[in-house]
Amino acid sequence: MSSALPKVVVLPDAGTENPFQYELVRYLRKHGMTVTVGKKYTLGSTFQALKAHHPEVIYYDWVHSFIIGKSLLWSWVKSLVFMAEILWAKSIQGVRIVHTLHNLQNHAGVWLSLEKHVYGFFLRRCDSIRVYSETTKQQAIHRFGLKPEVVSVIQDLPYHAYYPNDSTKLESREKLGVDRAAFVFLFFGEIKPYKGLHQLLKAYSALGSLNTCLLIAGKSYDADHWESLLAESKNIPTIQWHHRFIEDADVQYFFNAADVVVLPFVRIDHSGSIDLAMSFGKPIITLRTEGTLRLLGHQQELLFDNTFYPLIECLKIAQEMNLLAIGKKNFEIADTTNYQDIVRIFEA
Repeated sequence: MSSALPKVVVLPDAGTENPFQYELVRYLRKHGMTVTVGKKYTLGSTFQALKAHHPEVIYYDWVHSFIIGKSLLWSWVKSLVFMAEILWAKSIQGVRIVHTLHNLQNHAGVWLSLEKHVYGFFLRRCDSIRVYSETTKQQAIHRFGLKPEVVSVIQDLPYHAYYPNDSTKLESREKLGVDRAAFVFLFFGEIKPYKGLHQLLKAYSALGSLNTCLLIAGKSYDADHWESLLAESKNIPTIQWHHRFIEDADVQYFFNAADVVVLPFVRIDHSGSIDLAMSFGKPIITLRTEGTLRLLGHQQELLFDNTFYPLIECLKIAQEMNLLAIGKKNFEIADTTNYQDIVRIFEA
């Protein structure tokens, strides 16, 4: 076996809703690796992948779904099976394990004590771990007792080659029925509580600016959360909802129609939505963290902190800034990060 060209299985299959994984697979294949996306089962996804594909490397994206269940008892069952799989893969099969640590804990904030112990068990058996910021690296090392040399800070691949992007701003607004003269804010992505849509609706309602529009594009799979958002926004006529999964061919219309992208996270370690917005050359209003400051320090006036500099201030100031220059800089950063280093963490 050539250590530079391992046979890789990717788990779990994130589906078309998250192109990050498919871009990574394409990139690894481009560099000569044999890569298969494994199927996700209720239990035993790793056992099934080992049996079906005999990989030399298993790459895990999000492992919280292998640990967290709908009840504490079910979480224990899933966790015990997952730990047995990791021991089998490492000790019996001799498989290398590579992982992207997207978040230090699950977004729902459930069964955190169990998750910390099981996730730590998993992380300490990884051969390579990728994170998105030095702060997250240090937090992970401290929280889970990791060896520093195992953890690397590597950014995502840009999305330039993944989505079509040949529509103009005017064409995109006509496609979506948006006033060509309006100042357009865009929220894009799956709608979940941690993404701060209630906060955005409150801030946008209080903004009171003339001739603005808020596009919200993405689907919620939580009926109660979705209904609460609709109730809060029903008296705001300039909000345009696109409550559906956005097909790849349509993504460009939302980003090209927008003046600025708003990602009002309550808590975040990393977001593919930020990478996506940068790949479309858009300014981004989002939560101020060490990671976002490192990527977006040149547009720090658009980073809110919920204490001294609230979201509404970012919405106001965005309408007065040179957004084209900021968007151009964001595109350049997305295209020149160290994403090429992702290949080396798969090598033995």
